This record gives sequence, structure tokens and C-alpha cells, in this order.
Amino acid sequence: MAHILIADDDAGIRAGLVAICMAGGHRTSEAGTGAETLRRAQSEGPDLVLLDLRMPEGDGLSILPGLAAMEDAPAVVILSGFADVRTAVQAMRLGAATVLEKPVDPPGLREVLDRVLSGRSIKDERDRLREEVAQLRAGPIVGQSPAIERVLEHIEKVAATPRSTALITGESGVGKELVARAVHDLSARSAGPFVPLNCAALAEGLLEAELFGYEPGAFTGGDPKGRDGLIAAAKGGTLFLDELGELDLGLQAKLLRVLQEKTYRRVGGTLDLTMDARIVASTNRDLMEMVEAGTFREDLFYRLNVFSIVVPPLRERPGDVAALATHFLAQFTEELGRPYTGLSDGALALLQGHSWPGNVRELRNVIERAAIMTPGGEVPASAVVLGTRPGPAGAEPNGDSGPWTADSLEEAELSIERMEAALIRRALDVTKGNKGRAARALGIHRSTLYKKLETYGIE
Repeated sequence: MAHILIADDDAGIRAGLVAICMAGGHRTSEAGTGAETLRRAQSEGPDLVLLDLRMPEGDGLSILPGLAAMEDAPAVVILSGFADVRTAVQAMRLGAATVLEKPVDPPGLREVLDRVLSGRSIKDERDRLREEVAQLRAGPIVGQSPAIERVLEHIEKVAATPRSTALITGESGVGKELVARAVHDLSARSAGPFVPLNCAALAEGLLEAELFGYEPGAFTGGDPKGRDGLIAAAKGGTLFLDELGELDLGLQAKLLRVLQEKTYRRVGGTLDLTMDARIVASTNRDLMEMVEAGTFREDLFYRLNVFSIVVPPLRERPGDVAALATHFLAQFTEELGRPYTGLSDGALALLQGHSWPGNVRELRNVIERAAIMTPGGEVPASAVVLGTRPGPAGAEPNGDSGPWTADSLEEAELSIERMEAALIRRALDVTKGNKGRAARALGIHRSTLYKKLETYGIE
């Protein structure tokens, strides 16, 4: 049994919340103003405060710092109307655990109470989170820069909520799906499935059927028995919508209904089904610009952007390059079965001097190519092949100045062809002839690899 302080200026709402909490076996007390909430919290020491944002004599935001400063600070769950979404986000930044929209959904409230209070004290819960965050920081999200530390802190905060939506933004290749998986793995839903969907990978009709499922005979070519969608597959876990900015306006409206009502219908169906999954979305596009342009719904943006995690590009955290490169080389040491001892000083200097337009994904590909080129031991600078961008006239790809002549240009082209053919042969050798994997290791499309094989006469 836990002590829950219910703070709301509406006596009817308080009565409803008291009933739900008491049905769960918890002890409750009530407050109708901000000042009374703070006084009762300091004198009674509740385990959890259900805190309305809008109250007389001190709103939720103004008393949050006082609650957080208590010696044994209670967990705080914000009660918010839809119009208060932006304010609710500020409240979470001030330390609130999660946000429940008004009118409060009883199953959602029970889920919060069960997760935070069932069988453990608030201190136990916080200790568990600290331990899991420590594991997260030693896990696949590599880096110790201030920028990546902020990302980890934000993951910790949103993971502590049971079903709050999260929007992950950042350029292509920064690792947005890795962040989404970390939110899932650190949450109370970690025992459930993590279900990703790339919204840019499917045509409009197929995307709707994949997301919601469809009834028998809903469309030609579908399974005659019908099929559940990914919302159903994510039950009890997390649904990750990657490249959300690619959704058309029609699907945006249907997704908004899911978020508002926690229900959905299969394509061709008339029965409302209940959704039980946290939705985490990501995009590399500026959704506010899309809102202004009329290509993304403003109401959907605010529904999704309850909690935002911005993943910085690699160029903004150069101190993480060496750690990431070492991490990837360790992966390929195991995958390729080669005894690498590390990266040479020259190789590291090249990596740290690069601008990384392709972000972490580009760095991983560069290390994979370098590993393929190196039989073992220390990876030399000569094995590091970086992408180039047009530079000043007369500048060579590696940055050495000097004018090109007809003879030097022809010699360079022949040398490049020999190196390219050798690299392709090495990639095919390491991947045991698997052309798809070799193409990925080389950073080129499979069709490009086939053309190169024909050009160089490679079997």
C-alpha cells in the first residue's frame, strides 16, 4: 500500500481519482490548491503526487521545484488537458515522471500505479532505474560527450513513463532507432515486443494495412483470412514509427485517432480495437516547417511531441569519434575472426578530422571497409577510405595541393581502378562471395557492384 496525494481543484475529479487509487489498495489524501499541495506533501511525505497543472494559489509548474527539493521527494504524475501539452513537456523537464491526459483513462492510471508502486518503494524504483541507466551507458549507445549525455538523460526520463509518446529527431545515420530501442529496453515494457516500421519503405495502401491490419477480403491480393497489423503485434511493448514525416495526411489523421482514443480499426473493419503500446516516432525532417507548409498536422505533432529527444550529428560531438571507431572495430574483430589490436594514430587522426556527413552510419561503414582491408593487428591510416566532397580547384582527394596534369590524371585513374578492383575482391573474399553483404561493406548499391564486377572481369 502506498500513500498517494491527489492535487486537483475539481472535487469531482479528485473523487474519481480517489476511487481508482483506493481500489488498488492505496491510501490517499487530497489537496485543492497549489499551496495546500506543497504543505501536505511536506507534512505527510506521500510516495506519489497526482498533480493538476492548473490550480489556484500556485499551479503545478510553480510547486514542482518544491516537491523535487524534499528530502524524500515523491514521484509526480502530471494531470494535463490537451491544451496544456507544451506546459506538460516543461513539467517533465522539471522532474515529473509522466503525463496523464484529462479525462484520466483508468487503465492508464492503474498502469502507472502498478509500475511505480507495486511491490517496491519509490526508492527501489529509482535504484532500479539508476542501475539500468548505468547498463545503458555501457551499452550500444557509445560516447561520453555532453551532447550524448543529454540524450541518455532524456532516454532515462521518458523510459520511466509507462506509455508517453516520444519523438526522436536528428539527421540520417545518427542512430535514432538505437535510441528508440534504448527507451524500450529501459522501460517497464521491456518484456514486450519492440516493433519497428519504416514509414518511407511502403506505399500508402500497404502502409495502412501493415500498421492497422485488415479484414478478410479488404483488398485484392491480401490474405483471405485477414491479418493483424503492427499495432496489435506491439501489444504490451513499443511501436517505433521511423521516418514519420513520410506519412500522408490521411494516415496522419488515423494515427491521431489512435493516440487520442487508444483505439483503431483494421482496414475494412468496423470494430474498434484497443491499442496497448507506447508509440515512439522518429524523423530527420523539420516537422514544424511541414506544419507551416500544410503537409503535417499540427495536432498530431503536439500529440507525438510530448517528449522530444534530439540526437546530435557526429560532427557536433567529435570527442566520440574515437570511442565509436574502437567500438565498431571490436564488433568486426568478432565478426571477421581477425586479431585487430586497434587503430593507428594516423587512422584516428583521419577519422577525427572528417566532417561525417553520413554520421555514425558512415563511420561504421568506414571501419568495416578498413577491417576488410586489414588482415589483423593495427589498422593503418592507408586502410581508412573516407568519402570526399568537392574541394578547391586543383585540390586532390586526400587534401594534397598541386595541379593535375594529363599524365598524372591518367595515372591516378588507373591506380584508382586497380585499388577498387582489389577492394572488391577482398570484400568478396571476406564475405565468402555474398554480393549483398559485400556491397554493404563497400558502401555501394548491389546493382553498382554487379556493374563493377563486369567492368573488372571479376568472377
